[in-house]
Amino acid sequence: MIPLGITPHQSRVLTLLSRADEVGLRNSQLAEQLHIAARSTTEVVDQLEAKSLVVRTPDPADRRATLITLSPTGRAQLGELAELRRSSMEGYFDKLGTEERAELTRLLGILDRENPRPIRAGCKQPAKDS
Repeated sequence: MIPLGITPHQSRVLTLLSRADEVGLRNSQLAEQLHIAARSTTEVVDQLEAKSLVVRTPDPADRRATLITLSPTGRAQLGELAELRRSSMEGYFDKLGTEERAELTRLLGILDRENPRPIRAGCKQPAKDS
């Protein structure tokens, strides 16, 4: 990500904004999803705004709040980041043959199933199926 001048933290914010509806997200919503303090999110959004990758607009539902959305440049940059990640991973895993990749996928699946990720402090519990 650094070749494009985007830090991993900035990349996560861009990704979250790409998944948000067209209205965008408030800073507090970004902070909650990133599991960081709102002031830290503000710093990242300031950096992205300086690069013209995000836009802040007044929230029509609450004039005191601001909504953050991807700019057209930010959306294009996100596509470039995805391609960079994909090509990087292809280069990393191309040392493995087809059977070895299948075995790695199988083993990682076992580890993922048998070692659930702990809930972080302050995070909402996932909804349980009824």
